[in-house]
Amino acid sequence: MFTPHVRICLAAFTLDFAIMVGMTVTPFFVLKQLGGTEQTSGMFGAVQAAAYAGTALVSAGFVSRAKNGLTIAVGGIVVYAIFCASMPYFSDWRICLAVSSIASAALALVWPALHSWVGAESDPGRRARTMSWFNIAWSFGFSLSPLLAGPLYDVNYFYPFYALLAIAALALALVRSMPHESAHFTEPTEELLLARADHDSASETFLLTGWCATFIANLLAGGIRFVYPKRIDDLLASGELVLAGSISLPSSLSAAPATCYSFLAFSFSISTALMFLLLGRTDWWRHRFVFLFWMQVFSAAAMFLLGWTHSLILMCLCCALVGAFLGLAFFSAIYYSLANPARKHGRAAINEAAVGFGGFFGSLICGYFAQRFGVVTPYLYAPVLVLSAVAIQYFMLQHAKAKR
Repeated sequence: MFTPHVRICLAAFTLDFAIMVGMTVTPFFVLKQLGGTEQTSGMFGAVQAAAYAGTALVSAGFVSRAKNGLTIAVGGIVVYAIFCASMPYFSDWRICLAVSSIASAALALVWPALHSWVGAESDPGRRARTMSWFNIAWSFGFSLSPLLAGPLYDVNYFYPFYALLAIAALALALVRSMPHESAHFTEPTEELLLARADHDSASETFLLTGWCATFIANLLAGGIRFVYPKRIDDLLASGELVLAGSISLPSSLSAAPATCYSFLAFSFSISTALMFLLLGRTDWWRHRFVFLFWMQVFSAAAMFLLGWTHSLILMCLCCALVGAFLGLAFFSAIYYSLANPARKHGRAAINEAAVGFGGFFGSLICGYFAQRFGVVTPYLYAPVLVLSAVAIQYFMLQHAKAKR
């Protein structure tokens, strides 16, 4: 009924829709149903991210040898759906932490396989366009999911997990329907490999810088996704959260923290999707560090504002800016990772490890400082960390250029 390209995009959309359902409601589940604190919530994000990153990193050494990477993806989706959907049936936070970590680790086997399938396109221009639609699809799943998950949670905390299971089952069916990449894509010709040699060499030069930027982008995302919901909860409880300036919140939102936070999560992810749309149709970003530099500077300012503002609209704008940076960092990094056909699956796994380790440190560090020094502290001091990382990326890039 649908072409393989459409099916892989639908699989990405439905899978990330299901994943973001879990990510949106987990902090509130930890705070309200498990009686945790912002540090406990940050720990959930950190341990899940560590499990994801560790599994992705370990798998990088062997997944490239799999006859069909999509078979690994199918197993990962099954494990994820079963374990994540079982969380609300446990009342002990330690058991929930273990269950959610197993689910997260399973996902580390899924995304590298899907990215590798998409990256089997041999022409760089067509590959970028295909990657664009694929990344737009999963980011739209991330974007729209919170708008369902937040209201469902505010009605009954079991409902989002039921929705997650049903949507993940649809993603599973779509992945199972995909053909092997060798049956869908043609092998690159010698002429094409020769024509793109300089392009592929430049991609190698920017590879480590791209992974580092992806790490930083997901570090910021971890703090926003797993700790900032506590900020929303506190401001609502004290009556200090406003729409903008002196404009009060609508009465329908005054007692719905998960719904309020869903607008931030939507803003974050929709800007990531729009960035993917732009990057897939242009080449101004390829092998140019200046754009990553400025996006990180603006994101540092946005993180500071998140710690300062009481305005829901300004929070959404700040999240959109950080989401756009994540889109640029992730898309460029995965594009460079897929440039080498022989190593694309393993490098896609390493890129996912950068995603996971960023989320790990972001959730852990943000949760610790929020608990010890106040929930706004990690956001006010985030610019110091981000700008230090920018300097490191610059020196990494200069070193890579010197080696070539």
